[in-house]
This record gives sequence, C-alpha cells and structure tokens, in this order.
Amino acid sequence: MIDLTIHDDTQKEIIKHLKITEKLLSSVTSRLSHQQKRAKITALPDLGISRNVTRMMGGFFTGACYSWDCEIPFIPIDATVNACGTAIYKLRKEIDTKELVKRVLKEQNDKSKFNWNYTTGNHFVILAQSKGEYELESGNYFIVHASANEYKYGKYGLYPGDNVWYQKDIKKEVDKNNNRYLRYITGDSAIKFYQIARELLTFNQERNRYFCERVLGNEFSEKEVLNINHYGMPNNHTICIGAHFELKEYPLLTSFQKPIYLISPNQDTFSYSPHGLGLFLEKPEIQYSENKIRIGKKEFSYGESIEIGIDAINRQSSKNSDLDAYVAKILTICKGNITGKLYQMASISKDGVKIFQKERKSV
Repeated sequence: MIDLTIHDDTQKEIIKHLKITEKLLSSVTSRLSHQQKRAKITALPDLGISRNVTRMMGGFFTGACYSWDCEIPFIPIDATVNACGTAIYKLRKEIDTKELVKRVLKEQNDKSKFNWNYTTGNHFVILAQSKGEYELESGNYFIVHASANEYKYGKYGLYPGDNVWYQKDIKKEVDKNNNRYLRYITGDSAIKFYQIARELLTFNQERNRYFCERVLGNEFSEKEVLNINHYGMPNNHTICIGAHFELKEYPLLTSFQKPIYLISPNQDTFSYSPHGLGLFLEKPEIQYSENKIRIGKKEFSYGESIEIGIDAINRQSSKNSDLDAYVAKILTICKGNITGKLYQMASISKDGVKIFQKERKSV
C-alpha cells in the first residue's frame, strides 16, 4: 500500500480496512493466475468516507486508486465503477445569477437531454469568480461536477444490482475472520465491463461539455479551461475513486461556499492527485458485520447512502478553518503548484440555489 494521506483519525481507520481489501485482491488474483500476484492501493490526502455504502461494504473508499495484476481479465465490481469529473468554462462576459439559474433549470426540465444528476448527491453547478491570482485570468467561470448517470444502471450499467447484465457471472471471495468479501467478474464479462468503462471517460467529458455549452451558449461561453475525470478506469487493471489520473491541470474541489483551486501537478513526482478534501467522521469507527456496516454512529445496509454533513463531514467545513494552509499541506504530499483560485458566487446543488456574492451593478 502507498499511504499518501494526512493521517487523520478517519484515514487511520480506513487504512486498516483497505489493507484487508488489498489482501483480498492479491489472494483472488493469485489464485486466478496460478502464481503469486500483488495488488496495490494508493491512498491519497483526501481519502475519506464514500457516499456509496455498497462500495464501502465491498471494501472500497473514496480518495484512492486500486490496482491489481492478473493473468486473466478481472474486475472487482463493488468499486461501483462509473465516470465522474469536473468541467470549467470561462465566461465571455458576466451573467446575471438569476439568468444562469433559469438556464440550468431549463436543462433540468428537458427530460430528452439528460438522466439528470447535476444537482444530486455531491454534484453541483457553480458560478465563480477569479480575481486574477496566480496564472488564471480574472473574470467569471462556470463549473460543473457530475457523472455519466446514463450508465449507472440499465442495459449497459456498471453498478452492481439485482438486474445488472453481468449478474450471473459474479463470484465472491469471503473473509469470515473480518466479515469481509470481495465480489468480482472475470473473462468475457470483465472485458466487456472495461470496454464500457473506458468509453465512459470520453462520454462523461462530452456530456459535461454539452451541458456547459447548452447553458452558456455562444453569448457567454468564451473557452473551456479544463474538463477532467476523477473517477473511472484509466486502464484495465486500475480503478480510481475520487482521484485524478491524467497528467494535466486539475481542480481541487473544496466545500460549500469556499474557493476552488486549480492545480498543475509536478511532472517529476506525479502518480495520482486528490479530487477534493474528503469526508471524515466525528466518531472514526468502521465496523463490518455479516450484512451491515457501521460508519461512525450509524449502521447501514447494502444500497444505502451516506448523508453529507450529518453522517460524514467535509474536512474543511468549518468557517474558521485555514483553507490555504490545508491546500498547501496537500501539495507537499501530492506535489503541484496552484495555478488559479476561484471564489464561489452562487451554487445550484441538492441544497437548492445558494447565492454567496451579490450581483455587481454596472457603473
């Protein structure tokens, strides 16, 4: 295991369980390969609690990359693979917040365009402002964070479920001593799974690009600043969950109302980069039982979701926290340079429409 965490109590607790996941991956791939194989988990500074309970019950957490070596095609399904990422556009001119909200809601109500998820879970649409700090031009910016929801379930969906297309091919390795299991597919099913996962990386970028251009139109859209995934399969033996895996500028997502940073990774030390700050537990305890998992103060079952802000909390949610110092700490671990800082003006998310900065009146 490669431990690049900040070693808070939640991460120390998660690491204990990731070591068992790594052992299960190594054991299964060794048996399938008829020779010793070793899996490797890379835990990043934002390693934390996942919203997806199914994922954690299978031994996978957010803010980590999971790699394995196997002589035959192999996929651990409870990593709940999809593609998710962030796109940022610079605006040609300022847009009235009410007008932006109107345009976003218009797209939400058009059922022919999206299996809507731009305002669900931890996804969002943000209007932000750069003050010209670092290398980023001053002006207004449009930021979206979403996943390829069309491929979560359904005919070609990758999430495990009762009616998923690979259901009959699922195999299960059980560790009774730790109340743990690893579910996986091999052979042709694993090949097909990866083919879909690989295509989703491009699909999700195009999906976010299409959404941004629909909302902004030629009137407001000046240029695409970045469009990058932080969730998916960069190759057929790696799954990244909340981790950037491309060697290019990436956004470091923070928390409600706080600035978002643009980071250029150091090419000499780059492996994977965090996608945010992660979720921690006030009571850092994770316990597995036969059919349930206890996360902090609450017990969960297969298929349930963590509620952000209640069951698990963003690491920099406090108004008094020094975010700049925290980001600097992250960048001493995953080497990189800040290239921009975007201040949130308004957000549209599961919590509704929130305005953080009053409209500026033209003089």
